[in-house]
Amino acid sequence: MELKGVYPAMVTPLTPDEQIDKAAYRRVVRYCLDGGVHGVVVLGTTGEFPAMTDAMRQDAIETAIDEVKGSVPVLIGCGDTSTTKTLAQVKAAAAVKADAVLVAIPYYYPLDQAAVTRHFLAVAEASVLPVIVYNFPQMTKTAIAPDTLAKLAAHPNIIGVKDSAGDFVAMQRYLDLTTDHAFAVMSGNPALGLAAYLHGAKGGIYAGCSMVPKLCADVYNAFSRGDLPAALDLQKRASLIPLMGGFGPAPAVIKLVLSKLGVCDATVSAPLGLAPGQEEKIFAWARRLGVEVQ
Repeated sequence: MELKGVYPAMVTPLTPDEQIDKAAYRRVVRYCLDGGVHGVVVLGTTGEFPAMTDAMRQDAIETAIDEVKGSVPVLIGCGDTSTTKTLAQVKAAAAVKADAVLVAIPYYYPLDQAAVTRHFLAVAEASVLPVIVYNFPQMTKTAIAPDTLAKLAAHPNIIGVKDSAGDFVAMQRYLDLTTDHAFAVMSGNPALGLAAYLHGAKGGIYAGCSMVPKLCADVYNAFSRGDLPAALDLQKRASLIPLMGGFGPAPAVIKLVLSKLGVCDATVSAPLGLAPGQEEKIFAWARRLGVEVQ
């Protein structure tokens, strides 16, 4: 597959007893597709993947793929505390005919670059699906060094990277060192979206896109058609998306807003949650993004 465009890292709707709310998940998928996104990500960080049982993962993946019905690529987030556990998730994603897997560095233990390389090469060799590397050191304790990514990009089954580190200089090095390969650097921070596209990124995979899919897609589309004034105007609004981090965990913030739109419930996996008194601040921020919440 060709990795390009804007993909929402979708929230995973939950029932009050923390099971997959399949009907609400279909609404989340449809909300994103109606916003004009170019693909979707199931069970990324915003999808609360570390909290999911195997049965819940399967429910989420099958529901999303059935609702998408091949209209856009579906990427499945695969990440765990070891290569072996990650490979089990990759195998499950292949069984339901996803389009690619978004693979995180094993978390909990700090890893050196040799371990990072071993992990991704093992996954790439074993996976029948294309592999997208996920760089998010704020969550995994380990960043993927540019030289390491250059080695990984040379593998024919590793087709791209989602870079959520927020280090624009490192992202530029990613771009510089992978130009000789069929490899896509995808921005993971919507505040850097337009700048990343201008420097050669093929698109973005964003948490906030689950809440404002049309805004994120419109930035990319304006850039793609060469309308930089429109892209810049839209980017100024999209740059507000990461402010959600000041309110609480991204899944809780996004689900609260989507609950006001009737898309899904605000339930998140314990112990995630919002501090008291955040709701009105979140709604005011959402309105600045163009979300019509009352």
